[in-house]
Amino acid sequence: MPPEAQDLKAQMMAEAEEAIDRLLEGKSEKENLMLSDIERLVRTAGQELMERFTQELVDTEAKEKGAHLCPQCGQKMKYKGEKARHLATETGEVRLERAHYYCPSCRQGFFPPGSTVGTE
Repeated sequence: MPPEAQDLKAQMMAEAEEAIDRLLEGKSEKENLMLSDIERLVRTAGQELMERFTQELVDTEAKEKGAHLCPQCGQKMKYKGEKARHLATETGEVRLERAHYYCPSCRQGFFPPGSTVGTE
């Protein structure tokens, strides 16, 4: 496993451990839990974890560097700075920040790799 993937795994494991700790703290706050209480605790922990993992993977993918050539004409693109946007995903809202490039030949803006974080 490459070092970057090991670092990401360690970070995600730490976040999972934090989510479990919060779940268990919520469990210990109440003496007699009903099934609906347990479901709520688990759902909340799972949702938080899904959102964090999604954000981590989006951030990692957006940092990937590419050749920055126009996907349509193959010409070199001009760097236009970082652009951020919020996306609603199946696991929650994430903030996506990535490099924005402009192709003078095609007169179009692109978000190259990590633009592979496509939105369907």
